[in-house]
Amino acid sequence: MNWIKVTALALLLLILAQLNRWSVFDKLFFMLLGLLLLSYLWSRLSLRGLVLTRQTLSDRAQVGDLLIERLRVENQSRFSKLWVEVLDQSTLPGHQVSRVIRLGPHDVANWKVQTWCARRGRFRLGPMTLASGDPFGLFSVRKVVPYEHELIVYPATVDLTGFRLPFGESTGGNALQRRTPFVTPNAAGVRDYVPGDSFNRIAWSVTARTGRLMVKEFELDPSADLWIVVDGDSRYHVRAPAPDHLPPAVAGTSNGRLPLRYWLDSTEEYAVTVAASLARHFLDQNHAVGVILNTREPVVVPADRGARQLVKILEHLAVLQADGMRRLDQVLAEDLGLVNRRSILAVITPSPEEAWVRALVDLAERQIRSIAIVIEPSTFTSGKPQTLAPVASLAALGVPTILIKYGDDIARALTSPAWSATLATSNWA
Repeated sequence: MNWIKVTALALLLLILAQLNRWSVFDKLFFMLLGLLLLSYLWSRLSLRGLVLTRQTLSDRAQVGDLLIERLRVENQSRFSKLWVEVLDQSTLPGHQVSRVIRLGPHDVANWKVQTWCARRGRFRLGPMTLASGDPFGLFSVRKVVPYEHELIVYPATVDLTGFRLPFGESTGGNALQRRTPFVTPNAAGVRDYVPGDSFNRIAWSVTARTGRLMVKEFELDPSADLWIVVDGDSRYHVRAPAPDHLPPAVAGTSNGRLPLRYWLDSTEEYAVTVAASLARHFLDQNHAVGVILNTREPVVVPADRGARQLVKILEHLAVLQADGMRRLDQVLAEDLGLVNRRSILAVITPSPEEAWVRALVDLAERQIRSIAIVIEPSTFTSGKPQTLAPVASLAALGVPTILIKYGDDIARALTSPAWSATLATSNWA
């Protein structure tokens, strides 16, 4: 450190002054000694009275959103701070909070940081470190501000308004004899109102007739459950070459959202985005949706309905890593014990193997119908195996299939007229 060198120089001058009796060495020694004392005191006071606060508008975000964070450093002392380095240790990619500021007596520094959320996952905002020292750079001092805030970035979802599956044809029959807190087309009866019941469930005609508040009860409709299987087999997921640098975090970019090409750069991101979009689309339509993730630690989210189920699915998809060690056909054979008969299975995979296609045929014998969304890995980087064999086998077996390539618009691929034609000519018809 610099102060050690200055101290060594001062001791050398002291020795020379004693040996040679030269007054100039005495003066230089006391000058350096005074410099050391002044610098030390200055550094001790350089961070006194500083208060740092940071404000994050939300602890939840979605890929493509703009994260806005405000920071404030207040100097509550009577002494100026010539320079203060604010160092951020956040793990959110591209989140540039660190900077150097100058503060006068009782001065305040405010700044706003805008960052595109280009990667899904769980991230840490903070802690932060304040660093300063004396003007001569002899002594440095640091102060850790132990503020940490967890941010979870959900995967992006696209609008699938035109995407359909023949849920109504998949089961048939009457409503299930099970009460549900959700509103379905099947009213099962009425009961007395209890605190907490939603007002949109009040049966006004019965209330007027009986003279007391009555609410409707509903039963589950006969729609099949949708199960989404995301294949995370690490052997077949690939990443495209690095995308362009992120655009400036300003409003007006793609309606205030980051364009898709900046983060849809791998088969993994395509698979997660498709799964999240399907889950959101069908949960919004009050269907029960479950998820099976083929990762190193397999994840099974039982089928359920409602906004809480969507949050649960998005949280699992946010941290999904394509590190699975099992083949997709093994997953389809072993992990579908919770799937009911006549359920609908949506398989999302980049696998070029044909064994998983035969597994779908075995599931069809259990009256579990399937659709396949195949992500072509060879379009992301050269030298990767193509999925022509499984896609051809799926077509021969009449399994509805969607092939997605790098650069394809997910919403357009899933809602295209070609998909409707494929569904009409498949074994679903």
